[in-house]
Amino acid sequence: MNYNKIFEDYLDSVQEEGTYATREELELAVRPMLDIVKNHKDDTPEEWVEAIIQDNVRYLEEMRNNYPIPGYVVGLKNGNINIKMLGGNMDSTNREMREDALFDIASTTKLYTQIIAYNLIKNGIFSLNDKVVDLDSRFKNVGDLTLKDVMTFTTEFRTNGRLSDKKTISEAKDCLYNMNVVSTGKYNYNDMGMMLLKEVMENVTGKSYEELVDYFIVDKLGLNDTHLILPEKKIERFTGSANDFIGMVNDPSALSVGGFSGHAGIKTTSDDLIKFGEAISNGYILPKEFLKDAYTPGITINPDGGKDFRGIMGNTYTSHPKGINVSYLDILAPRKGFAAQGSTRTQVTIYPNSVNAILFNPASMGMERAREEEAKINARRDADHQLSLVKEFSFDRDGKTVNYNLIDARLMAPSGKTIEPVISQTEELNLRIGFLNKVIEAYDRNYNQPVNVVADANTFRK
Repeated sequence: MNYNKIFEDYLDSVQEEGTYATREELELAVRPMLDIVKNHKDDTPEEWVEAIIQDNVRYLEEMRNNYPIPGYVVGLKNGNINIKMLGGNMDSTNREMREDALFDIASTTKLYTQIIAYNLIKNGIFSLNDKVVDLDSRFKNVGDLTLKDVMTFTTEFRTNGRLSDKKTISEAKDCLYNMNVVSTGKYNYNDMGMMLLKEVMENVTGKSYEELVDYFIVDKLGLNDTHLILPEKKIERFTGSANDFIGMVNDPSALSVGGFSGHAGIKTTSDDLIKFGEAISNGYILPKEFLKDAYTPGITINPDGGKDFRGIMGNTYTSHPKGINVSYLDILAPRKGFAAQGSTRTQVTIYPNSVNAILFNPASMGMERAREEEAKINARRDADHQLSLVKEFSFDRDGKTVNYNLIDARLMAPSGKTIEPVISQTEELNLRIGFLNKVIEAYDRNYNQPVNVVADANTFRK
């Protein structure tokens, strides 16, 4: 077999599809896979995959041991090849990480909300140019705000205090309904717009957010492990939240309005998240005419620096010539790729031919460890700039006081030391697996059996 020709043809196809990486950068990324298949011609596809992912697993373990991240699941699907890498623990109790662990994906929930909205637009229920107040009169202080202003994240809102400071759901909802618009026309990443959008969609359809998520996404895809309200029997599988022991998310605003909203609340597995991404890419749950809004750059705060290179859709990260220095996509990524990320250190990255999910669980480190990490961070700061990253708060729920926790682990598990290197490594792996698919196709054109490899930190098993 002429592996070198397959290699060169594959690199040609990657460049033709569009990437900011140079030919040399692509060659450097893919060549380790070429070396493996050339030097181990008699191995099975599973053995080739097991060989190429060893460095990825090794780095994930190194990261987990260096930062307060109890465990992780990293999944990748490219063609017929499915890979899952996992390690560490579910939480501070040292329960081993599970393949079917459910993670709090935080702001990645926004992507689910946006998909529902685009379907409602496709179905003629409302349009981007419709005014919010005309669709939902409860938002009486937003003036001429349109759905486009909301969905492109070009609006700054102001509320009368924090929603999480309100003691009941009705108080928090009143705070939301009475919020004001400070300005529009400039990119402003916030949670309030998607909270507003959820309420508007419920109002115009007469259906609850849960029903909309189920109808347009969960039931349509047969996602058995994607939930807004976590079944009690699945709580033992939940991680990534300081409230995972009671099946609730890590987000105070979501908790203030009952446990979830349009900006946060989804709990899901790596497998379901990858199915979700595939369905977006192939136009099954996101109308194809709107897919470009996810990967086409929109208005950004600072296009030349900072992690703010966003899509027209507002919540998505798009590719950029400066790669991971500007966006949460590596320079090797396809130009038509995009990512959605949650503050819990989770990310789904969606391409025309592949999807990957990176799921860490630092918010499950436990309150004691979190306070230790908070103290370390504040020891490096002056007295006037101390941070409150670990909190306990309570709400009144039907006359009963419910206590919740918050662990904001973003500074404890800094992006540049944790998720960003894994994004880059996963992008390299994605290119290598794409090449391996070409090798398998050339090896046996009737070969269409899935290649499934699950790897933990110590063993590899099929």
